[in-house]
Amino acid sequence: MIKSTKLLFLLAGILIFLSAMDVGAFGDESYERQQSQAGKAFDNYESESVDPDAVNPPQPKVIIKEKVIIREILVPVPVPVPMPKSSPPPPAVIRPQSKPSTRGRMVVSNGYRFDFQSCTLSNRNVECDITVRTPNTDKTLILYPHHGVNLTSSAFDNLGNQYYPSSIMLGNKDSTNRNRSIKGRLIQGITTKIKVFFENVSSETSSISLLELQAEDNRKRFKVQFRNIPFTG
Repeated sequence: MIKSTKLLFLLAGILIFLSAMDVGAFGDESYERQQSQAGKAFDNYESESVDPDAVNPPQPKVIIKEKVIIREILVPVPVPVPMPKSSPPPPAVIRPQSKPSTRGRMVVSNGYRFDFQSCTLSNRNVECDITVRTPNTDKTLILYPHHGVNLTSSAFDNLGNQYYPSSIMLGNKDSTNRNRSIKGRLIQGITTKIKVFFENVSSETSSISLLELQAEDNRKRFKVQFRNIPFTG
């Protein structure tokens, strides 16, 4: 910038000098032309000497910031599907409890096989049916309906009441008039019936808790017991 200014001053001086010389040599026309050229040189100098920052003020800086683009993504929410209503369970069917079966209960003792059949209650009288047989040999069986304290057949009901047999039948023999004992011969493999009778049983009795027979064979005494017997019939 400084070198350009000095150059312009030098050119202006040369032009003035030449203009002075041209006045005499070339006349007025040449002088006016030189003056015009000198004026243009000064104008160019003034225009160049002007502060470029004032002519062209600095432009404001443009700051470009990075844009952050946030994209909203809509996620479809599944529509809840109503659960099917479960039907209530069917009402429980209350069935009457069947009486436990006593048929087939078996007691084997001293070479005898006793099979319980049933006990029936009618007008406060109880009849219990049992069968007996000897699988291996002929034997003689003695039953004691009511014979003192230690040799007494009996029955206990569900209330704890104890009853003594009014009579016992072994085959076609019975213990009428409360005989102390009843004896019968059993043939091998032949089933013989036993019936035990009880009278004046409590009206509140609903079952037999224990039926016990006192028996004897060849001077050997033993007991035959059946428990938890419901009434049938």
